[in-house]
Amino acid sequence: MTSGPISISAPRSVPTIAPPPPAAVNPEATESQNRAESSRVITTSNKVENPSTDQSREQSSQNPGNLAALDADEQRVVEQLKARDREVRAHEQAHLAAAGSLATSGASFTYQTGPDGQRYAVGGEVGIESARVPGDPEATIARAQRIRRAALAPASPSAQDRSVAVAATATEQKAQAELAKQVEEERAQSAVSVFNDIAASTGENQEDETRSSDAIVEFDTFA
Repeated sequence: MTSGPISISAPRSVPTIAPPPPAAVNPEATESQNRAESSRVITTSNKVENPSTDQSREQSSQNPGNLAALDADEQRVVEQLKARDREVRAHEQAHLAAAGSLATSGASFTYQTGPDGQRYAVGGEVGIESARVPGDPEATIARAQRIRRAALAPASPSAQDRSVAVAATATEQKAQAELAKQVEEERAQSAVSVFNDIAASTGENQEDETRSSDAIVEFDTFA
């Protein structure tokens, strides 16, 4: 897993409608009228395809509540966009809830303007801290486990989410190996320390016995 923030995101899906057929050219109409009709058709065909996030475009769009002015295909696209918006926001909220303090920011979204003039979220992502905890494999393991839970928290994880989860698992396994090595080294050092303590204690006992032996004085007894 790379160090620093990474992104876990919802897959982008953009509902579209088929563009209307080219305007018929009226042979009796003037050339300027035909050009105006062609321009109107091009504008209509592009209004769903362009996922612009321009605020000024949103403000100048048609009345969002005027669904009656939309044809059946446009109303279908609006319903698809509404469903997609709910799905994306729930997806990113699941990431945030599981990531907790590891989230580096709130969710950010990619929007598409629908035929009704409203903007709908069609993609999103959440930044999450992925750096290892230096010198602390236990903390690194705990962080990797949280990252994996956050990546797989949504009901339908994206390909990016699964990739982040795989990387987190690799980081966890590496940290577990480091922790096992660290524990083994600590046990070896502890065994050496215990051996040295026993050796030192044995040496002191031998010295005490020698001193006691030197202190004994024997006397001959005569009748």
